[in-house]
Amino acid sequence: MAATADIFSECVIHKILCYLSYGQASRMRILSKTWLQAWSTLPNLEFLVEYFEETKIVDAIMETYRENKIPIDKFGFSNCSKFNRRHHVFPLIDKWLDTALQNGARDLVYADLLYSVRLYRFPISKVLAANSLRELVLKGCNLMHVSSSSEFANCHSLRKLSLSCIILSKNLLQTLLNSCPFIVSFNLDHCSGLVKIELMNLQKIKSVSVSINRNQHVKIQAPTLEHLFYNGYLSGNLVVVGCQNLKSLELSYVKICIGFLHDLISRSQSLEILKIQYCVGIRQIETSNLVSLEYIGYQIPELKIAKASSQLKHSKIVLHGNNNLDAAWFSKLRKLLSNSSPWSQVLLCFPEYNDIKIKDLQQHHGVASPQMDVLNVNITRSYGECPTFVDALLWSCNPRRLNLSSTVEMITCFVSRLMYMKNLSHSSSERSNPWHSQLKEIKVFDGKNQELQLVRGELAISTLSEDRKEVYFLLDWQCN
Repeated sequence: MAATADIFSECVIHKILCYLSYGQASRMRILSKTWLQAWSTLPNLEFLVEYFEETKIVDAIMETYRENKIPIDKFGFSNCSKFNRRHHVFPLIDKWLDTALQNGARDLVYADLLYSVRLYRFPISKVLAANSLRELVLKGCNLMHVSSSSEFANCHSLRKLSLSCIILSKNLLQTLLNSCPFIVSFNLDHCSGLVKIELMNLQKIKSVSVSINRNQHVKIQAPTLEHLFYNGYLSGNLVVVGCQNLKSLELSYVKICIGFLHDLISRSQSLEILKIQYCVGIRQIETSNLVSLEYIGYQIPELKIAKASSQLKHSKIVLHGNNNLDAAWFSKLRKLLSNSSPWSQVLLCFPEYNDIKIKDLQQHHGVASPQMDVLNVNITRSYGECPTFVDALLWSCNPRRLNLSSTVEMITCFVSRLMYMKNLSHSSSERSNPWHSQLKEIKVFDGKNQELQLVRGELAISTLSEDRKEVYFLLDWQCN
């Protein structure tokens, strides 16, 4: 075994171990002496401590690295200690950070996973004085102990900065950013102590991700900015100025004010990617440059894409239905799919289903059901027959392929109802069919692309032996 394991050089083994967590890498050291030596000099160190006793192990490892001057590329420490006097580990963290920086660490990560009342006072000014640092990730620590900007040295090497659940002030944030003028990626995630967040004069910034609390306001002025993620309460809390090179925009959990998207898109002619997650208030999107558009939400938006781009290659919509679906919900879905450009992917997620009053749908027959290539449906629970639910779903759109992930009971119900619709369209009573589209043919396939045979119009239960399955239907519609 050892001879086989030693076919790799120590340098190659280092690269292999760097893809593993420190715990996983430590288990590989038993393979051979070469692997043991590679593990002993591993340049990526990532520790997670739950009990104070475990700090002794980390301290011994870091002491070995200090004494032997073993190079360190990345040092990460996740603190989820459960002891009451957990702050006793703070001096040890100070010492470990000193060792990591002295040994040339390029990436530093500190995370307090319990968000304790007494947070570690991270030595930010000392860390930024290191010339080797390229990425700094902080989560759950306190920076308010820094008293003046004179404590900061310029850190021209830093390229990525991430602050999550940090306590700091507006002046401290501005000083921090001024000290790191060449960062290309910045993440600010629910940090307290701030009211106004201003990201200005960042000469090289390419990507910004901001998640704010309710009373916070953000202003971004960055001509070089290309990617922006914003998670907030009101779009009015975000002001974007001079970001004419913006290529991708992602909004999450935002109440979008009238004109916000129009103004932002019109000023960013290079915008190609737009992703909207769980936002409300969106009405219309106008752009001729979009290459990718995604919408994810619980509510069906009154969305109409104006001036649809001829180069729109990817358009995805994901809708999460509630437990009280009715005819109005499916009417809104049909309107959305009819009014907007064809979506390349549509995913509907239902926790369960209920009966739908089909008569309430028939008053909306003015427009034929929109055609689409693929419809993905995920139904978590089933409670027996569901004919009106299937009718309402296929009234809202006519997919050529229907991918269904659900229980065996629900899949069987779909097969039964689809066969009924097919037989109805072929019968002499076709004219009495209230649908504008008739189903001509149906084929059923399993997840391995094997066609499932129908016996007397029903799917044999033995072919679906598991509790939950994924199948897809190929449907041939005749439009009237």
